[in-house]
Amino acid sequence: MTTQSRPPILLTMADYYGTLAAVRSLGRLGIPVTVAESKLLAPARWSRYVTRRVECPDVGDSDAFLEWLMRFGEAEPGHVLYPTSDDMAWLFALHREELGQHFRMYQPGVDVIYGLLNKKRLHDLCEDVGLDVPDTWFPEGEGDLEKVAAEARFPVLLKPQTQILFESHVKGSQVERASELLPRYREFLERNRYGRKLLDYDAKANRPMVQAFYTEAAQNIFSLSGFVDRTGELFVARGALKVLQRPRKLGIGLCFEEVPVEPELAEKVRALCVKLGYHGTFEVEFIRAGGKQLLIDFNPRFYSQMGFDIARGSPLPLFVYEAACGHEDRLGEVAREALGWKGAGQYIYCHRGIFELLLRAQGLSGRLKPDEVKQWREWYARNRERAVDAVIDTGDWVPWMVDVAMHLRSYARHPKGFIRTMVLDR
Repeated sequence: MTTQSRPPILLTMADYYGTLAAVRSLGRLGIPVTVAESKLLAPARWSRYVTRRVECPDVGDSDAFLEWLMRFGEAEPGHVLYPTSDDMAWLFALHREELGQHFRMYQPGVDVIYGLLNKKRLHDLCEDVGLDVPDTWFPEGEGDLEKVAAEARFPVLLKPQTQILFESHVKGSQVERASELLPRYREFLERNRYGRKLLDYDAKANRPMVQAFYTEAAQNIFSLSGFVDRTGELFVARGALKVLQRPRKLGIGLCFEEVPVEPELAEKVRALCVKLGYHGTFEVEFIRAGGKQLLIDFNPRFYSQMGFDIARGSPLPLFVYEAACGHEDRLGEVAREALGWKGAGQYIYCHRGIFELLLRAQGLSGRLKPDEVKQWREWYARNRERAVDAVIDTGDWVPWMVDVAMHLRSYARHPKGFIRTMVLDR
């Protein structure tokens, strides 16, 4: 098949770094990339590797977005379609049959996706394949909180059991003592809302879970990421250690280091995918605590630091593309190349702009001591030659400038959020 005849791919959520990584990875191979976005300040929208830009409704309005997506597919059938967020992964799965009439997809069913994105269901599946999980409670209502308070060791984390169509997108909060659990539970239900589509699917999805708090989560989260095919036989994985996040106790990853894949753990993840019937890209997070790897998250989609894996010889967007197009032979070739890849030393991943801002802001506020700031700068300097950036690319500069503008605009509009997360580390 010639480059000119290759089907295009439609990517959404251009403000996500996983989308930017996919745009660059596929665009460099000459695959036509269409980006659908409603926001002007979205880094992936402005990549030189975008073939075409189209306007669409904000994905936060799921009904309007899906209606637009169906119209687009009917008018221009044949695009590859793949999700870059939990919302999109679930919505694409929920409407897989309708979307599949117009798009090339490598999309598991909705029960499969929900089994991974709902923590209660995920924990049950992990038990079946021998994967350890943190001590977690799923109270059905206020009546269950007394038992939770008696069993749990405080502090604990109060977290959403799923991020699907979750309007506030908060990761969770720390509850210091048992007496605070009931009021914080009520506060969570009052302040946080889910989209109607999800609650129609699962009326109990809005109830938060209570999870044991591990101090190791600040700098000891292991990530296993890769691709698995429909059979479960083709399985490619890379390992990474999240060494810095914002906020540091519970937040978004800023810096990762390459680490080896643990074969036994990888086999259990593969068994989990096979048992549930999942196929596609994945990123699974574990806390290393008490001599165990405790699974805390499974992302069945393109993910933020995916560019790290692409730089380490695992072109995940290409896996998905070839699989969705039905190119089994080509998929096997790409997989064999990835499995045989040998690096030239330890790689790191860093969102350099936010990394520098965090060091300066928390250095001034005292949340980071001067020797800590120095250690982080030395860490980057030691690994600079093999550093993969979330946005900066010497052959594709405009997304970096847009990313800076996007964050400046966000911080100007939400100064309290900037002070809380970037300055005070809360």
